[in-house]
Amino acid sequence: MDKIEELKKLKSFQHIPIEKSMNRSIFYKEYVNKNKPVVIRGMTNKWKALNWDSEYFKSKGKEQEVAIKVGDISEGKKEKMQLSSYVEQLEEYEQNLKMGLKATKPGYLHDLPFFYMFPEYLSDINPFPKELLPKWYWSKWQNYIQFFMGSTGSLTPLHFDTLLTNNLFFQVAGRKKFILIEANQKKDCYMEGWRWAKFDPQNPDYEKFPQAKGVKIMEAILEPGDILFMPSGMLHQVHGLSQSVSFNIDWHTSKSARKGVATLWKGAPLKNVYYNALTYAGLGLKVPEKIIFPLYKSYLNYVS
Repeated sequence: MDKIEELKKLKSFQHIPIEKSMNRSIFYKEYVNKNKPVVIRGMTNKWKALNWDSEYFKSKGKEQEVAIKVGDISEGKKEKMQLSSYVEQLEEYEQNLKMGLKATKPGYLHDLPFFYMFPEYLSDINPFPKELLPKWYWSKWQNYIQFFMGSTGSLTPLHFDTLLTNNLFFQVAGRKKFILIEANQKKDCYMEGWRWAKFDPQNPDYEKFPQAKGVKIMEAILEPGDILFMPSGMLHQVHGLSQSVSFNIDWHTSKSARKGVATLWKGAPLKNVYYNALTYAGLGLKVPEKIIFPLYKSYLNYVS
């Protein structure tokens, strides 16, 4: 029995609600406004994207270079290569893994503005549930998407999203496991720098991190077509259970954007305050999105 299975038997483990589909009213009333995560099923089952395979990406990536994160994700080391070459690496690794052969795990394609780069593929994710976002985002929601592709065993260490945004995470192919910890327990996770935690909830070392004993842990296994909502500031650790493709949107309400601006007094990087102030100008002060996005666009590279 692994440590997560042991935790499930303790009071320190909490289950994440699962909803079949979702309407805007319930989403905000029961989850966004209460800072509660939820897994949503059934809203993307008509997407062509659920049929994406390796050949699709190899055909798109013959000349397009992308930045692949290598080593520990939190260190931000990158190597550039063609998308098609990266997909071939993933295929080779997965084949070797199935045959029990020794293989070097590929890096992780992390936070790529895929639909901004390839807008012709937006039709593959229609109908998109933009009603889950604040109306300010509706006209250009696709510009805020960040894309992920990785192998079995890919890992993003425990962290929270740097701007304290809300997060809608869409699983398209393969499976991922999320381990979640509420934002108000951040101090017990031994933070290093602004947003990365030293504590590993998958393999908890309570002798080294005694304060983490009281941390309440949640877990979600995402299958193709699932959407995970994570509220502002929620810590999450992400495990690739297979080769997978997914994407997310980091988004604010006026309340969370205002909270993000206030992180100026809590040690956040100044760039964070800048991007949060831009978003608050849109959501709170009603500056049109088309004016804000050209200034905000650099965040898509900053976060990756």
